[in-house]
Amino acid sequence: MKKMFKIIIAIILILVICIYGALQILKPQAVQEEVAVYGDLIDTYHVQGMLMPQKSMLLNATMSGTVMTLPFKIGMAVEKNDELVIIAAANPAELEIQKQQLNQQLATAEYQYQQLFSREGQSKQAAALEAAQSAYDLAEEQYQAALAVEAELKGVYTTAQLNELESMVKAAYQALVAIESQNATTNDRNYYSSLISSIQIQLKTLEEEAYSEPLLAPFSGIVWQILTDEGSFLIKNQPVLKMYQSGAMKVVVSLLSEDALNLHLQEEAFIQLNDGTQYSAAVSFISPVAEQEMSSLGLMENRCTVELEPDNLPQNLGAGHQLDVVFSQLLAKNTLSVPASALFPLAGGSGLYIAINGKATLQQVQTGIKCGGRVEITSGLDPGATVIINPYESNIKNGNRVIKE
Repeated sequence: MKKMFKIIIAIILILVICIYGALQILKPQAVQEEVAVYGDLIDTYHVQGMLMPQKSMLLNATMSGTVMTLPFKIGMAVEKNDELVIIAAANPAELEIQKQQLNQQLATAEYQYQQLFSREGQSKQAAALEAAQSAYDLAEEQYQAALAVEAELKGVYTTAQLNELESMVKAAYQALVAIESQNATTNDRNYYSSLISSIQIQLKTLEEEAYSEPLLAPFSGIVWQILTDEGSFLIKNQPVLKMYQSGAMKVVVSLLSEDALNLHLQEEAFIQLNDGTQYSAAVSFISPVAEQEMSSLGLMENRCTVELEPDNLPQNLGAGHQLDVVFSQLLAKNTLSVPASALFPLAGGSGLYIAINGKATLQQVQTGIKCGGRVEITSGLDPGATVIINPYESNIKNGNRVIKE
């Protein structure tokens, strides 16, 4: 009786296990699904751009002198004809000291030029070179003669005597090389000519120095860079300040050459600020020239400069601000696409699963353009089909029962 009871219990357990297994097999697996529909395949990417003025100007000192006043700071607005820099001309005593120093430098340069390139100077150099050559030839001749005699008649010269003759040859050669190195070359002539000319120009500039008008703003705009300090001494035409015209700004970005080639003039992009606010911008310039630049990963990339004209940016954004630029490029129009996670390698192309009557059905497809986590399907998929996403995560097999999560 007990044995029969145990057999019945075992049979019941086996039946329960079989029923449970059957239920698990027949139970649909929850999956993510997406209905395949026609739509545009758009590639959206972000790059860093810099806000730059369309019109800027570098202003130079109109005279030599000391910077007395810099009334404006970087970023301040100025009006046309505002006095940007006040320069005081050097006083007569300072000018006289500079003039004396330059005259002394000029006299030294002219004397050295005469010594090197006048007939008298060149004659002296030639005579010195000839004497050094003769001394070297004589020392070499005596040394070689001693070596010949010693080779035939051993013991005529001692080792010390031969070493002394050899030392005389080396000393004469060094003297010859030293004099040859002092001979003036064409480069020397050009150097001293340029030096004399430069000093003469500086002297002429000093003599023309006088008090001048202050440096005025050529147009209304913003002070961009100040390249000097109060109390600094400036020479005429030295860069002093840079300013730009407010209101007319552009955004400059560096794009990968393949992305730049897909852009068109007047194509729309967006400028995105830190708070998420977006402003439209139109592509105004695409450089046809690609330059190699080092990426953050240490790889060389071909990049092109692209400029955009933004629309109605906030007034507090000035030159030098870094901005996030969002480009959206239409890669394929009115095409079928699926998430990349729905695809897997399959002999002859790619494969995916579609849900038909609650069952996963393997479908072979051909793919095209890939971008933004999506892949274009060029054949093998009909619009309206229900595509199963991430089949690997659910361990989906062909024929499995499925249900949408």
